[in-house]
Amino acid sequence: MAQEQGIAKVDLNYIFKAVIMGTSLYSDNWEKGVLYLTNLNLWFSEGKGWFTIPLKNITMVGREVPNTIRMKAQRAIGTTQVLIIDYLQASSISADSYASSVALLGGNEVVVNTLKAYLQPMCGTPPRAQSLSDIDKKLLYMLYTGINDMLKLSFLIGTDAETLAGSFKNLRDQGLCDTMGKLTQEGMTRIKELM
Repeated sequence: MAQEQGIAKVDLNYIFKAVIMGTSLYSDNWEKGVLYLTNLNLWFSEGKGWFTIPLKNITMVGREVPNTIRMKAQRAIGTTQVLIIDYLQASSISADSYASSVALLGGNEVVVNTLKAYLQPMCGTPPRAQSLSDIDKKLLYMLYTGINDMLKLSFLIGTDAETLAGSFKNLRDQGLCDTMGKLTQEGMTRIKELM
């Protein structure tokens, strides 16, 4: 068995068992404490003890944070920088089953993004599998319909050229389209999931 080794220690706000339904956060129990990241676990300080999430139980790191959750975090802890971590925890109903759970980490933008960058490759969430913004989704759909003229796209999506260029780069980086705006096989699969 591998020996546990510390990677990072940060002060953060967190909810390690968040209740989210749709885009609404029903949890108000943000805690301020220490988060330890090791090669095996995420440790959250809880009172005089610790709550642990084994990295092998993490199913997704960094799914898109709905604006409703960002605004609720802003009111509760003073930041909109939130990282969502989906994980499995032992079920309280059956000894051999697991329940899906969600942890929210909130804090300084650099700290949150650094944690995300560390956790994604460690937990099997490749950076390419990141969620798409609304602009990315609209652009993907427009490219799917065959529209690839930047002026038309800017008008139809309702955004400026700089934002559109960033979105186009994001789609290319994720392997969803080529440099000419033609969808790849992965892009076709993703658009079908979105429809």
